[in-house]
Amino acid sequence: MTALLARIQDWFGRPLNRFIERLRLRLAQPDALLQVTLLGLIAGLLAALLVVAFRLALEGLQIYGLGLPGAERYESLPAEWRLLLPILGTLVLGLAFHLLPFGMRNVGVGHVIIRFHRFGADMPWQNAVVQFIAGVWGLLIGLTGGREGPGIHLGAFSGSLLGHSLGLPNNSVRTLSGCGVAAAISAAFNTPLAGVIFALEVVIKQYTLASFLPVILASSMGALLATTVFGPETLFTIEIHHEMSFWEVPTLLALGLIIGAMAAGYIQIVEATIARSWNWPVWARFTAAGVATGIIGFWVPEILGIGHDTTDLVAAAELTLGALLIIAVAKWLLASVTVGLGLPIGTIAPVLMIGAVVGGTLGSLLYRLDHIPLTDVAFYTVLGMGAMMGATLQAPLAALAAVLELTTDTGAILPAMITIVVSGLVSRMVFGKSGLYDAMLRANDQQMPGPSLWFNGDNIGVSSIIERRIAEVTCPCNLARFEQALEEKPAWLVIRDEHRQAMGVIRYTPAKAAYDQIFNQALFDAQSRAEQAAREAKAQGHAEGPTPRDETSVTPTTGGEEMAQPRTDQEAVETPATGAEAPPPEVDLEALANEVREAVLVDPGEISGFYRAADVEVGYTLTQAQRVMREEDVGVLVARRMVGSSQARTLGVMTAAMLEQAIVER
Repeated sequence: MTALLARIQDWFGRPLNRFIERLRLRLAQPDALLQVTLLGLIAGLLAALLVVAFRLALEGLQIYGLGLPGAERYESLPAEWRLLLPILGTLVLGLAFHLLPFGMRNVGVGHVIIRFHRFGADMPWQNAVVQFIAGVWGLLIGLTGGREGPGIHLGAFSGSLLGHSLGLPNNSVRTLSGCGVAAAISAAFNTPLAGVIFALEVVIKQYTLASFLPVILASSMGALLATTVFGPETLFTIEIHHEMSFWEVPTLLALGLIIGAMAAGYIQIVEATIARSWNWPVWARFTAAGVATGIIGFWVPEILGIGHDTTDLVAAAELTLGALLIIAVAKWLLASVTVGLGLPIGTIAPVLMIGAVVGGTLGSLLYRLDHIPLTDVAFYTVLGMGAMMGATLQAPLAALAAVLELTTDTGAILPAMITIVVSGLVSRMVFGKSGLYDAMLRANDQQMPGPSLWFNGDNIGVSSIIERRIAEVTCPCNLARFEQALEEKPAWLVIRDEHRQAMGVIRYTPAKAAYDQIFNQALFDAQSRAEQAAREAKAQGHAEGPTPRDETSVTPTTGGEEMAQPRTDQEAVETPATGAEAPPPEVDLEALANEVREAVLVDPGEISGFYRAADVEVGYTLTQAQRVMREEDVGVLVARRMVGSSQARTLGVMTAAMLEQAIVER
């Protein structure tokens, strides 16, 4: 039975392995659109499934665990619950995080951006599990945050899991991870276009055809699955039908100025909170956020949770101006402090609610002054959401797409453009603030590279440009092994130490020339020593007396055969008696050459044309390979699969010139 299973595995395993290997090689190219798009569809499906599971778990616990009449209805809780639930909940969460290893505490969008750009989108599964559980718990206890932060992490993990499970090069893994991010945003808000643009603007940070197509398909899959489970409605039930007039332009400019200033203040509070609480224990930071949430939530319950229900009330103009101002200021302060203290929840939902309340306040004021009808309050609510999102994240296209999809009204595009552009310029140019995630990474001393509008080293895998005609030897190495490695005339000869680490490389021509020189010199020296030893032995034999009569000498025949003939005492002493020089004794050159090949060791470092090299994982992108070259101070890399493993396999060699040429040409 075991033999049968092994045979079946061999039948199906070999073709599958060959297919996957060809897929890896194809995906290392920056233009493998069909393959990466199909894989992006699968990554989007996995991401959407995780986001849907997250939402179902959270809403189920809110309704059946806390007994809320509906998701996010924290206003119905008794006042003492609103006070104690966040405080005790964050204390438990903080103690749990305190017990976790430091590396497993890293979750959220900032973690995704770091892993995406510095680690080839390698998302550890342990962090994803922590994000799922901590995200559900944090939102369940009423912290002011959103589902999209955990969703983005889970979506990026889905793409990373798919790519690394197939052993794909990191340029493809990055694209699949971006697909997961887009699908997560799409599933969370039912806004597929905003999901695409958010993934490209905030996480991937570049616009290329190779990124657009798979991300679009993945985002569509996320929206499709979300609408199948939760229905076709968007996250906010806001409907507007507005025709813009010229007199509204000053009002829109004023809204953009106000929200731009609030966005800059929000980012400033986040940065200051990170700086002040950097050295606090994690349980202290989390508990401080819980205490602030409990105290403010005791008096202003609308700030608890994600706040979608409050946004709907604002759009419907069902809150007074005083209540709107209190909610806006309380949410603005609490959300920024919570983000700065590093709670494992989302940051976009609070930003959207702050913008909605600010825009709704302006709309309610204009309505009470009889400048606009009641239905237009929702219009200003949506504009505030888009402006605050665009200015805080410095993602204007994603914000504009969100406004368009949340309102389903093309008439909102022009006024949304005005408010988003003005608020973004005010925050960035007047107050000097970059996007929220960039500011958070800078505050944590982890500056990320900016966007790129063309192909670069992140789009190309190492395996697409390496020279695969290689052979390798392990030092110490004798001439026999060196000659065997050169038999197939490889382009490069890889030299490794006894621990299988790359020492350097040599091109075939200088390696062959060095072998010939070393071998010929060693053979000449060995032959000379052998002849000298034979002479000395022969002379010693003469000094001891005549050679026995039955001793034979070897003389070649004309046919090349050797015939033994007896030697007489006279012949044995005839040559010395004449005074002539004795002919050199015969040496078995073939045996001597084999002995030389086995005995003589080669020192690759003394060969002209030897280049120091370092190992690199074959799945790396060219950008990662450049970083390895700088860190190891080498100009040549040896691409291997499973670096650091005893099963590591050498696949090729890449030089700095090959790497730079690939980036320039593509």
